[in-house]
Amino acid sequence: MINKIFAFFENTQIMKYIMFFIYIIINLLFIVKYGIRQDIIPIYLLIILFCVSQILLFKSYDFLFKKIKITKYFVCILTFLCVCFYVFLSHIMKDPYQLKIDRWQTIEYSLDYWIHGKYIYDTRNFMGNVPSYLPGQLVFLVGFYLLGNVGYIQVASLLLFSCTVIWAFKNNHIKFYGIFLLAISLSFLYEAVCKSDFISSFIVASVFMLFWHKKFERNYFEKSILLGFILGIICLTRSVVVIPLILFLLKPFWETDRKQKIKFITAFSLTVGILLASVLLPAENFDYILKHNPLKMQGQSNMFVVLFFLVVSVCFSFYVKNIKQVFYLSTIIVFCLMCDHIIEQVIKGYDSNFLNITYVAAALPFSIISYCFLLNDNAYDSND
Repeated sequence: MINKIFAFFENTQIMKYIMFFIYIIINLLFIVKYGIRQDIIPIYLLIILFCVSQILLFKSYDFLFKKIKITKYFVCILTFLCVCFYVFLSHIMKDPYQLKIDRWQTIEYSLDYWIHGKYIYDTRNFMGNVPSYLPGQLVFLVGFYLLGNVGYIQVASLLLFSCTVIWAFKNNHIKFYGIFLLAISLSFLYEAVCKSDFISSFIVASVFMLFWHKKFERNYFEKSILLGFILGIICLTRSVVVIPLILFLLKPFWETDRKQKIKFITAFSLTVGILLASVLLPAENFDYILKHNPLKMQGQSNMFVVLFFLVVSVCFSFYVKNIKQVFYLSTIIVFCLMCDHIIEQVIKGYDSNFLNITYVAAALPFSIISYCFLLNDNAYDSND
């Protein structure tokens, strides 16, 4: 059964449709959620127009992008313009309270509490929600907080993603198209305006996986101490990132020698321990931690569903043949897990205005990189 699934991954054309379909659904759900809040354009017409535009975008690579001579210079210009545009977006939001967007405030007071040694997870924001930030994400955010604008996290994420794609792929058309897909994603645009940070966690994870593979393809555990340190931080950004990391590193970890395993486990454990201590030690007692902790908020699905996908990830990790398959599976499993969360909300009767459908964007960077790999299978390098 598993062998048939991996044989299916070899069908490049079908996988291109699947990866782009996931990209479309991520952004379509955004259209649905926020399109029903306006009455200028009928929601059904809005959906049709969006789907047509996405089909044109899908077809544009063969009928437009590949016919244009794209040099490294044009790729760099695109990256520069996108970064400037996202810097602008990070300054648009002036009054998040009026628009009932709580992410900005939650990030800022969570970081303020963390820096000053206060317990984070028992304070509600102006909308009555408690923070769910793990310490790894706070590490990534603290620099932008000190700069005075946490919205810069999306600018940095876009730049990091763009530079990694430029470095990892040879064909300039693929570089250009991959950066373009992220920059025009409605989910990513929304997060930039709202000074959110959700997608950035998964951009960091996907970029790390791509970079580490290209740098240490022969032996992922060549720098086992450094790997343990980096992984300790990334695993404490969002709980869901462990799924792609399991697919990426579990089999190599199993096959590496005992000395490298000990070094990795030691560095990983120390990093995780120090970071967890930084957010948990200010609590009154252990019972207080059990009552107020981030995992209650970060659990996007019920425990049995999460365990199912974790088991699937562990099983599949021993069958993956290459980095492309790691990204394919990461996209599909993360997307399915987040879709289950939406289904559970619908079953429980949540108001449509409060459905957490934006969580499916966790699969966004993995789907784009997967699509770049698929394009690379048929790419030509005449312009490099």
